[in-house]
Amino acid sequence: MIKILIDLADFLRSCAPLLTSLLILAVLCILLSKSIKKHATLYYLLLAIPFALVALPFIGRMFGIETAGFVRIPILGEIIRDYIHMATFGHPLLIIIMYMGAFNPKIPGVKKLLAIRKELSIISGFPVLTHSLIRVGNLPNSFKFFSGNAEYMANTKAASELGAGISSFSFILGIIMLLVFIPLWVTSFDSVRKRMDHIKWKKLQKWAYVLYATLFIHAAGIQTGGLLNPRGGHAPSPVTVEATVTENTRPNEQRENARPNEQSKQGERIKPDKNTQSVQTARPATNERMPSKGFSDIKVTAPQKGYIHIISLILIYGSYLYLRLRKTKKDAKKKAASL
Repeated sequence: MIKILIDLADFLRSCAPLLTSLLILAVLCILLSKSIKKHATLYYLLLAIPFALVALPFIGRMFGIETAGFVRIPILGEIIRDYIHMATFGHPLLIIIMYMGAFNPKIPGVKKLLAIRKELSIISGFPVLTHSLIRVGNLPNSFKFFSGNAEYMANTKAASELGAGISSFSFILGIIMLLVFIPLWVTSFDSVRKRMDHIKWKKLQKWAYVLYATLFIHAAGIQTGGLLNPRGGHAPSPVTVEATVTENTRPNEQRENARPNEQSKQGERIKPDKNTQSVQTARPATNERMPSKGFSDIKVTAPQKGYIHIISLILIYGSYLYLRLRKTKKDAKKKAASL
């Protein structure tokens, strides 16, 4: 039973990382709400470590200093990769923060999450900034697609111009999203918030809706561009493919050429015995059962994962929009009835 649950968790995490991480993080945030509220600074320091490990080599390269990366370190490398890929940590946190405004605050779980909404907003900044540091390298090519489309298409050998355009637009939109996110993130700290006028702070926080809209378009655009352009949107070079195929087939040809000689030599040395052959053919069939298949045996292709991710985004943001509008109507009715 435990093995089945582990296989199921691995399967869901591989084919639907956003939904799986969203569920896991929501449960963890509810369970650790008191701890996060009480030891917020400790959580900030711990969750800032992966960001620092990515930022240090990045800053070093800016000054011409090459340092070894930390991605290959066991366990720590996996955490850093989760920070880089928003679907497993940063994006689910932003969705949790977003959904708090759409639910009834009297619900126990929602009440616990609302109590740590500020802390979660600060925590979400570390994976967002880590992701942005890595993605900034895609910007030159993204701008080049629009400024010099003919040169871009000639040099990159993109499989689909539409897919390349969608990916390039999504990367540029990510910078706009970052510019919206940073003021919201900085003003979440108490030291900054206390110095601001409350009305101005509330007006600034309304930009969160712009952030969520751009986040949806950015994430959906990246997945759509990837589906139209497999392997990151760049078609493999024919020369490279030919060289790879040649290298892989040469050893096989040598083995096939060598097999007749080897078989003839072995045939001369070992002659099959008739008695042994009759025993082997008369061996009774066993009643062994075929091994049962589990979730780990289900193969999901990269395009299928992309479609699952896009459907997940539509379901998550579509349901949020519905719940938010419904809550706004209820609040408006209550306010009208009280007047």
